[in-house]
Amino acid sequence: MTDTSDEPVAVILAGGQGSRLWPISRDRRPKQFQPVVRDRPLLTGTIERLSEMVDPSRIHVSTRARFAEAALATLGPVPPENLILEEDPAGPATAFGLSIARLAHLYGDVPALIAPSDHLINEEEAFNAASRDMLAQLAETPESMVVLGAEPTRYDASLGYIHTKGGDGAVEVIDSFHEKPDQETVDELAESGSLYWNTACYGVRVGQACEAYRTALPLIFDSIERFARGTPSEQGYRGAAIGGHEIYPLLWAGMQCLVVPRQLGWTDVGTWTRLERVLADQRVTSIGPALQLEAEDVLVASMDGRPVVTLGAKGLIIVTHEDAVYVLDKQKVLHTPTLERLRSLLAASTREDLL
Repeated sequence: MTDTSDEPVAVILAGGQGSRLWPISRDRRPKQFQPVVRDRPLLTGTIERLSEMVDPSRIHVSTRARFAEAALATLGPVPPENLILEEDPAGPATAFGLSIARLAHLYGDVPALIAPSDHLINEEEAFNAASRDMLAQLAETPESMVVLGAEPTRYDASLGYIHTKGGDGAVEVIDSFHEKPDQETVDELAESGSLYWNTACYGVRVGQACEAYRTALPLIFDSIERFARGTPSEQGYRGAAIGGHEIYPLLWAGMQCLVVPRQLGWTDVGTWTRLERVLADQRVTSIGPALQLEAEDVLVASMDGRPVVTLGAKGLIIVTHEDAVYVLDKQKVLHTPTLERLRSLLAASTREDLL
């Protein structure tokens, strides 16, 4: 039965594999279900943050069926039946579509905050104020999508960027999105308006968003809606998938896209490079107990609490995690093809559990 109140709801997207942060991020328990930097899993921190704006009973978590056990262990006050499951990794646009379809079925055309599960927010009050401003903007322009834009502190080739024509600073109309642009493109865009990092934190009215997805992709979204109207079970969605970025169907349907720009301590900890920057900002060189002597450019992550001692080491990432110790060349672990080859070798060995 559809809830008829207009109180906000939220969905947290937590289905990513996080393979660029292996071996902290493991096949059955990716980074979002682990305490990567702080003493709580990233997903738990996201739930606590959103609970400042949305009642936990109205917060949902979208993830893969194989991660359901890990998700349930980190839900806190969120009801277990609020999991939205996919059977296979079908991409962010499919997860977004499945989430808005489920929310629309349960609540009708309510305002919703949609956020990633694995981002670090150092200025939570600023983030919460921005989230409330996003909800307030939806009340003024219910037919729009609102994105939280973070003012860039550096160029990062692995992040998405939002370009606007500028504005009064409170809300700006988005001119274009650019996923992982090169430095030259970023410089050109910065000369003609304002440029922000796309935090992938969105505000929409779910009925409006569903209508946009239905307009852009009628056959695929029909399959998604039929699943979303069913009774939740341990079986996840395994129907047709939507390729590309989650924003594209909204753009194709002509939905107005706005940005709420902010200066705030935001980090997507998707890579070792970004995780290292987070630690450097906190003036620490390791996660967990570590003693380093005459070491240069070494990152230690003791995820299980075992002390790590380094002497004269250089250019390494050292991870102790559950039942193994990993010693990785920092340059090679940032090279995706090499890392994937190592993972393939592990998958073919008798130690597939190390993945």
